[in-house]
Amino acid sequence: MKKYIIGMDIGTQSTKVHLYDEKLELVAIAVREQFVDTPKPMWMTQKASGWWTRLVESVKEVMATANITGEDVAAFGCCAHMHGAVPVKMDGTVVQDDIQLYSDKRGGYLADQISEQMTDELFNISANMPIPSWHGIKIKWLKENEPAVYEQADKFLTPKDFINFKLTGRACIDYSEGTGVFAMDWKTGKWSDELIKLLDIDKEKLPEIQKSYEIVGKVSAQAAAETGLSTNTVVITGGGDMFSMLYVSGLHRKGSAVDITGTGGVISGYTETPVMDKRIMNLHHVLDGWVPFGNIDAAGVSFRFLRDVLCKKERDEAREKGIDDYAYLCQIAEKIPAGSDGLYFLPYLMGERTMGSADSRGCYIGMSMDKEIGHFIRALLEGVAFEFKRTLDIFEEHGNDIQAVYHVGGGAKGDLWNQIKADIYEKPIYTLQTDEGGVLGVALMASYAVGLIDDLVAKAEEVVKIRKIYEPNQNNFGVYREMKDAFTELHDTLQKPFKHMARVQEKYR
Repeated sequence: MKKYIIGMDIGTQSTKVHLYDEKLELVAIAVREQFVDTPKPMWMTQKASGWWTRLVESVKEVMATANITGEDVAAFGCCAHMHGAVPVKMDGTVVQDDIQLYSDKRGGYLADQISEQMTDELFNISANMPIPSWHGIKIKWLKENEPAVYEQADKFLTPKDFINFKLTGRACIDYSEGTGVFAMDWKTGKWSDELIKLLDIDKEKLPEIQKSYEIVGKVSAQAAAETGLSTNTVVITGGGDMFSMLYVSGLHRKGSAVDITGTGGVISGYTETPVMDKRIMNLHHVLDGWVPFGNIDAAGVSFRFLRDVLCKKERDEAREKGIDDYAYLCQIAEKIPAGSDGLYFLPYLMGERTMGSADSRGCYIGMSMDKEIGHFIRALLEGVAFEFKRTLDIFEEHGNDIQAVYHVGGGAKGDLWNQIKADIYEKPIYTLQTDEGGVLGVALMASYAVGLIDDLVAKAEEVVKIRKIYEPNQNNFGVYREMKDAFTELHDTLQKPFKHMARVQEKYR
């Protein structure tokens, strides 16, 4: 009997459920839009109940489209936006439905406090510095600010692990998310008593750690009744959305990097062990090995902000002409020379994680009377690339030579941004023919778990197909090298004023 695999990806703006056959051919897709709530400045939340509702609806939809039943589905895999802390009781109750997302910065003050206590010994256990995004910081925030929620919760689960829990009744976490708790010893792969003491949370409230492609369990009778899946359908641990996407976007061999520019943005390398540098982050891959990375919480969303706030006229012109908004803005920016005539954009509309602080803010610097709207558009695209270039330089400073950068996500669709990045990174940029994201990655892992494929790396080689290569233009190296140095100087100099600005905003808003 033909077997099928279901993969799910919980994103910030939508949920996607894909149905694949046993040859990993895409059979059906269901997409549900969802939104982020911002109840206070620098807070970002979603409702856990909404993820489950969209799963139920979408699974039924793809099975109906393919005219199959739950008995035909061999395995299910989920990936999701990372680090959220879903408080649950083991009877299945969600203690609090509004969940802090990865980009929620309310725990910034806690991360600052813990940073003051960090020693080299603790850093060598965690391979990371404390930041407000980490799952464990979110748990600590709940303990301090909503103690009743903390006490009632038996476990704190990440979003994809919450879905797995709802499906199987078992509380697990994979290594890609486990290293993002800020409570795991990277050398042993187990929870660290020293880090848990530093966080001042209870170890028993953390789930069991296992590999991304291992089986959590089978779908429970209750979940089968709700979703239409079978009690014979197995559920894998899955991985964070970023890592599931990286796996099928070129980051399965050493010497490569992947730039994911979507709502947020991440640039990642692939190494045997963490890159022990406090300016970047290190999380375990869904494969064996480590992914050092830097991020921008407001990458693509900065472009959207520009479109909707400063470029309303141009946006409306594009729509009247039937042209994609962003493509039209890029046409305007193409008329501006490399370097935007000295205009800089610092892309920190949602603060920073490690290279700066949660108090960082977005800003344009270098404005003068000769600047046109095209300068502002191009400077934004260059600003995101400069920020990522700083991270690439750190990888290579630690002996990790990067030969090429794969570019995926919404930012990879247009020629201009790809060429800007190739020129600033001084590396060829590879875009992919298809970009199904993390949902394909977890589907491959689920297929591996039930024996439909026997080699995760070899299968990734098959699915990573290049669409276009952007070779760097050496004529632009000089201006971009100098501007990158000035960009870094601006960033570092503004850290103290950023903190002052943030306190003023909090006081008078």
